[in-house]
Amino acid sequence: MTILFRKIKDRVRLKNPFKGFSTDEIPFEIRFDPLTGQSIRVFELPYRPVPRPDFEELIQKSRAMNCPFCPESLETATPLYPKELVPEGRIHVGKAVLFPNLLPLDRYTGVCTFGPDHFIGPGDFTPDIMQDAFTAARSFIQTVAAFDPETHFFNLNWNYMPPSGSSMIHPHLQVNCGHIPTYQPRMQQTCSYDYFLQNNRTFWDDYMDAEKAAAERFLADIGPTFWTLAFAPRGAFPDVWCIFPECRSLIEWKDEERDAFLKGLAASLRYFDQEGFYSFNLSIFSGRENPHYRVNARITPRMLLREIGNSDQTYYQVLHREPTCVRPPESLREKALMAFKQGVS
Repeated sequence: MTILFRKIKDRVRLKNPFKGFSTDEIPFEIRFDPLTGQSIRVFELPYRPVPRPDFEELIQKSRAMNCPFCPESLETATPLYPKELVPEGRIHVGKAVLFPNLLPLDRYTGVCTFGPDHFIGPGDFTPDIMQDAFTAARSFIQTVAAFDPETHFFNLNWNYMPPSGSSMIHPHLQVNCGHIPTYQPRMQQTCSYDYFLQNNRTFWDDYMDAEKAAAERFLADIGPTFWTLAFAPRGAFPDVWCIFPECRSLIEWKDEERDAFLKGLAASLRYFDQEGFYSFNLSIFSGRENPHYRVNARITPRMLLREIGNSDQTYYQVLHREPTCVRPPESLREKALMAFKQGVS
């Protein structure tokens, strides 16, 4: 096993005005993603989420903008797929409706509403509420994969509430399918293959074993899914990483894998809600069948850092492509474990 949880410890020395200008040392860590090697910065700040906005005011303001995802507008305000791809124009699964995304992020795109409710609170998402939308997204991926055999990369995404970048309050997923992967899954697939060539084993099996052995971030096995706090977080607050040990592509995503994922996702969102966060990003990364790769998902809380409304994304993330995290994930494991135990017991 060659999984490395590599980190370099360092510190800043200064004369601290909050300690009478006495000499102070503030520690930080540079961590390296065990798969891709990407560096990130971790430090401990006494950060508390800013007070949540008045949701009712936000809901009314968004309704006044004529939400295209609400039932009275959806049929006339959302586009249709060409008949050769989706004969009915849109995909319906239970309460969920999936239709093309007007934002051309890839050759085949979809937006999927969770249902008619314009707002669902951050701690109120249950597996039952989410199942139809994720099933519709899987159906779209399978449809595209059959229609265009040259499409090799798929991702399923969710921006929730404005700090995540979402322009709509009405809860919805986004799904993209194309020929060229985005940076993160491209790095994952390349590094997974390199790991196999060097070790004659899959990274994913070794990584899950290493996290369980370390017992510092591991959260749960839920059915055919593995859950941990990420050693190298992608956001300003420690994120949750889910791996599907037997799933090599969302094309083959089984019902039991979907259902187990939704249990863990609901637990993750409950944990974020208990910590005071009301916004997040979710991405599930996938290619076609690949013996060296596993479908995996990251769920990252998003936040405004201060009450003036400044984003948690700065030059460090946008231009340097270097995540910074205000808490070591190990310090939050007990709280996350409680949320998972409540959600899956």
